[in-house]
Amino acid sequence: MNSNMFKYSILAAAIITSLGMVSTANAAKSIADSTPTIDNVATATYSIGGVSQTPVESNKVTVNITQSAAFSLTAKNADGDLTDDYNTSVSVTPKGRVAFNHTLTNSGNVEDTYTLALVQGGNIPNSPQGVGSYDFASTNVTYVIYNADNTQKSTNTVTGTVFQNTKIVLAPNERADILVSAKTSGNVGGDSQNLTLTATSAFFTTSDTTKATLTNISNSVTKVPVFKITSKVSSTLNLNDPTSKVTYTVTVRNDENAAYTTNANNIMVFDGLPEGLRLADQPNISVSNNATITSGNEGKGTSSSSDSIRVTLLNLAPGQEATIKFDVQKDQAEVLADPKNTINHAAVTLDLGENQVMYDTTDATDTKQNTANFYPLTDDSETTDGTVSTAVGSDSAAPLTSNQRAVSIVSPTKMDVPTTTTATTLVTHSVVISNTGKETEGDQVGEIKVKITSEADSKVSVVAGSVELVYDADNNPATPNATYTLTRDGNGDYDFSTAKPKNGAPAWTGMVPNSTATFNYQVESSQAVIDTTESITVTLIVGGQDAPTLGDRIVKNESTVRGLKLVKEQALNESCTANSTLTFTQGAIAAKPGNCIVYKITAFNNFSAADPRFTFDNVLITDTTDRFNNKATVQSASTAYAFPVKLGDVTNGNEAPATNSYNASASNSAVSGTVTSLAPQKYAAMVFAVKINAAGSATP
Repeated sequence: MNSNMFKYSILAAAIITSLGMVSTANAAKSIADSTPTIDNVATATYSIGGVSQTPVESNKVTVNITQSAAFSLTAKNADGDLTDDYNTSVSVTPKGRVAFNHTLTNSGNVEDTYTLALVQGGNIPNSPQGVGSYDFASTNVTYVIYNADNTQKSTNTVTGTVFQNTKIVLAPNERADILVSAKTSGNVGGDSQNLTLTATSAFFTTSDTTKATLTNISNSVTKVPVFKITSKVSSTLNLNDPTSKVTYTVTVRNDENAAYTTNANNIMVFDGLPEGLRLADQPNISVSNNATITSGNEGKGTSSSSDSIRVTLLNLAPGQEATIKFDVQKDQAEVLADPKNTINHAAVTLDLGENQVMYDTTDATDTKQNTANFYPLTDDSETTDGTVSTAVGSDSAAPLTSNQRAVSIVSPTKMDVPTTTTATTLVTHSVVISNTGKETEGDQVGEIKVKITSEADSKVSVVAGSVELVYDADNNPATPNATYTLTRDGNGDYDFSTAKPKNGAPAWTGMVPNSTATFNYQVESSQAVIDTTESITVTLIVGGQDAPTLGDRIVKNESTVRGLKLVKEQALNESCTANSTLTFTQGAIAAKPGNCIVYKITAFNNFSAADPRFTFDNVLITDTTDRFNNKATVQSASTAYAFPVKLGDVTNGNEAPATNSYNASASNSAVSGTVTSLAPQKYAAMVFAVKINAAGSATP
């Protein structure tokens, strides 16, 4: 923003310089003047600690040469630019109100009359006029006139319509501050709308029409929150069990993928359950983001049961998401109209001010939905099949299937594997298939299948023929489980109906209600990279008649590659004293001839589990002396320094061994020792010292 003016007075700059008022930046104000009136104001920009500060403007100095007229029109919004005549990129809601500030100043030495007007549109670089506009009849304009001594002279407020061709008389050095409280019209999210303020001088109209009119152009950008509402249900509802309940999870997100979204404050979320459902006896209602949640009786049912929830005082910045949860049961006093496809809808209401209330819902048939008034039609859509779209502002409601089938896959495992396995170090992963419904599962072809998928180029893979099913029919530890083998079908899936008895198990007849089956398989590794984690996806495929569509279907078992970690550190011992305090580091150190360097090599078994299969045997630690033979001499009991080679167990990676419990020693070619056994999460360390040879000398 800045004044709309026409020229810069060189003489004024010279006068200011002679007075010792030189700034870091002189901004030439474009001004309409009738004679060479000298009028100058300096502006400056600066930073503190590399951070740009608010631009500043000096006092104005004026030299009036004979009778002269001059005036300026300044755009005053804090948009960070003191070099143009624009108020740019001011945020406004759809059909909302935006404030544009301007100052009209008579900087001449004659009284002048100015005619003011508002004009739709106007050309601002990079801020084009969109489809929106301004409603002049609902726009308010307040103009306050100040005397030359900055005392208030008068104030007036009129509508934008009445303001057209308003005349203001200003004596020399008087000004009028003009606030345009502009009401937008026809604008939706992302729209840009411009407004031009003109001021025409009566003096210049008769003396020099080329300078008679000055303009400021203001621009507002329409910002509005865009909600992405998702309603999910945890599982199927068992109609044969009056206590059966499901958990609804409703998420409301301020969709940051809409470029025009903005903060949303005091959002209200409402969920009125369909007829036939009610809040559970213990509904466990909860909401995130410090919002408030209450239950009520405003759902679609007719009974007296609680069947609705309402969330208030919810605030969401772009990209933020709120989670609402509550448990639901069948309302035994009502009929569930469509047990196989019951849709629970959630709605969001937001008061934008100016009598504009946005209503967004997952229900495309709800006549109260009015999002088309606030953002483009393409930025709101609804699905009711449980799929969640990535489209901007898409809403989703998952169907509740009320039947007697419910199957899920849970309890993935995380295991350690060596870099290369043998027949005795294969690792077994498992997942648990649970039948929580009322039907027998897995006795029919295609009813229950499992797929195992390794990552591309994985160094950890499934051992062929290792898949087994351990069936627990009653979840009673006192009764034995039955084991079955499974083979892959032509699609690479493991169909439960093909289970073959193992170790005397009875013939497979499927999973009875409330039973579990543990799906086991072994993995092997080959030259895997230590500390990497390989994932194997296990997918539950549920088919057959009236198959449930909800519940967990995919889990990942993780294999973390473990092995021997070896860390080498060094410490400077300038005086080569055997009992010196040492500080070990992996970084570079500086040493002089005659100084000693103490090396420490720490071995660590980073398997996390205390599995005896992964105890390392005969760990040979070697440091060859050819790296420093011509520069340093290994110290031993026979040297003056008498620093012994030690290799022993330590409790952590920072310790040095107290004794040479593993009989490490130095030879002509290496310092080495063998740790006989290193269990998971255990350390061993070897230390030895070298003395830097005198300059130019070699090891004897």
